[in-house]
Amino acid sequence: MKLFIYTVQVLIIIIALTGLSVLRNLHKEKPVNVNRTVYVEKTESGFQLIRNGEPFHIQGAGGDSHFKELAEIGGNTIRVFNSSDLKDKLDEAHRHGLAVVVDIYIPSYSTSYNLYEDEDENMLLKQKVRDLVYQHKDHPALLIWNLGNELNYPLVFRQNDFIKTFNELVSIIQEVDPNHPVSTSIIGAGRKTMSSIFIHSPELDIISFNTFGNTRLVNRNLAQVSFLFGTKPYLLSELGPDGPWESSSTSWGAPIESTSSIKAELYRARSNMIEGNEDSASLGFLVFYWGTKLERTHTWFSLFRDGEKSESINVIEALWNQSDISPQLSRMNYMLVNHKGAHDNIIFSPGELSHAEIVFHENYNDSLRIDWEIYHEAWYDDTSDIVVKNYKPINTFISFKKNETTFLAPIKQGPYRIFAYIYNDDGTFATTNTPFYVLNNQ
Repeated sequence: MKLFIYTVQVLIIIIALTGLSVLRNLHKEKPVNVNRTVYVEKTESGFQLIRNGEPFHIQGAGGDSHFKELAEIGGNTIRVFNSSDLKDKLDEAHRHGLAVVVDIYIPSYSTSYNLYEDEDENMLLKQKVRDLVYQHKDHPALLIWNLGNELNYPLVFRQNDFIKTFNELVSIIQEVDPNHPVSTSIIGAGRKTMSSIFIHSPELDIISFNTFGNTRLVNRNLAQVSFLFGTKPYLLSELGPDGPWESSSTSWGAPIESTSSIKAELYRARSNMIEGNEDSASLGFLVFYWGTKLERTHTWFSLFRDGEKSESINVIEALWNQSDISPQLSRMNYMLVNHKGAHDNIIFSPGELSHAEIVFHENYNDSLRIDWEIYHEAWYDDTSDIVVKNYKPINTFISFKKNETTFLAPIKQGPYRIFAYIYNDDGTFATTNTPFYVLNNQ
């Protein structure tokens, strides 16, 4: 019933504003030039990416480092988020047998400050994109050009300045480099955004989704939109655990982060939502984030710490190598602070003596090593240089014993987190943290 209502609503709007010819044109499939280095082929069961004449299914990650480690666990693709030092990144990827999805930065669309209304700025942008593509179009590691990341593609029925410029950029890339597909990454897989893209930018070769908690909606939403506008191949350009914006929070607004053990299982479950679909338009997925990244915390998305691999990487490796053996994880369950969990809104007085412990599914293993740190809360999504520079641990620990620690609450009032890092003998680490607040009642 929901699909029927959605279909009727969209059809009425499109027919009224753009005419039936739009629908007929959208369903026309472009002929495929099989002499291209990389192209998408329509198959009986969905779509297949072809690279150098061979089927190529994307299994990779997004980041700018650890290329060697990605190849070692079975990855074949890396997405680089900016084009600075692009030749060096392409060369490094090629040395390790990795293909590269290259992000091309363009400003996001905004109604309050629309840069695309300035024709001079548009001309400069087009020239920058043309030069970038021309410079790197023949590199053997190149796989896909990704034009913009989370651009806030407008939900409009008539093309505006942004859409016109966006389509011109797609045409420029395809003209300069006809050998590699062009995509763009959008937030989630919203039907309205997809519909607008399918209507206004049909020349786009691939649509890419940055998905976390809403991964389960991808196939359903894409099927509904494709019913009206024809199918289009897609790539999960960011696949990961629930983000801070999707998580429950404390009373002071600190999002509660899952343990790395839970995150590892989410990677497994969400990849299976896509890869387990036999009749699929999926070209593969890229896990997020291949490296170390401060996004609300330094552990939320980071798959590496001081050169050590997160336990999520064990699961990702098993998935890519189709291993039936479930990786041995830390068996960590959760953290308790003064016998309370993260959802209990833990509040301390300044300098209050406190206790934290890691609870395991099984008895504590003496071979594990646990490191502890306390940080002031990194508010919101601010990852400016000032925030990163000042994001340093606070040492108020008194003692450590196996899976426990005793510490003093910081003196300065405000929000904090206590982190624990659990290391196995093989160099794999697990992590968990608990937010708390220091309140001066005087």
